[in-house]
Amino acid sequence: MSHSQSNDHHHSNNLTLDRRNLLIGAGTLFATSSSSSPSPAAAADYPIKLDGAVKRVVVRPRKSRTKAEKEDEEEVLVIEGIEFDRSLPVKFDVYVNDVDDVMGGPDTAEFAGSFANVPHGQRRGSSKTMKTGLNLGISDLLEEVGADDDDSVVVTLVPKFGKGQITVQGIGIKLQG
Repeated sequence: MSHSQSNDHHHSNNLTLDRRNLLIGAGTLFATSSSSSPSPAAAADYPIKLDGAVKRVVVRPRKSRTKAEKEDEEEVLVIEGIEFDRSLPVKFDVYVNDVDDVMGGPDTAEFAGSFANVPHGQRRGSSKTMKTGLNLGISDLLEEVGADDDDSVVVTLVPKFGKGQITVQGIGIKLQG
């Protein structure tokens, strides 16, 4: 995505996120506004250090939404407070499972997206620690895994690069119109 396209996204009030326009890149992701806050997993489960695959059950804001509701509001998986050393390459993949299929691993889950940081030149005196977030549209994915009628889903984070170098402050789901 070009810099000018990225700026257009910052100024747009009608953002629609889905798996086809997932934003990954040099550790810089955009934040979006929403009228509802994400529904978190239990606060005691955080922060998470990604030193291996990590699963969390995440409560959905509403289940069994109509087709019209799904068209009006995208269900968005929100991974908050992703913290890492920006001078290191880091990457993790995100998978979503039906809560009834909790024993299945990433091989039985549906791929939702990835977070990646590609290190690049740094300014002198700047902090090496970066803290950001990731938003992934998952409405279609929830139908694919048969979780549309479930109160919660299982989210699995699998580190690919930088194992043990990434922490996550929270995982939730929000509706974004």
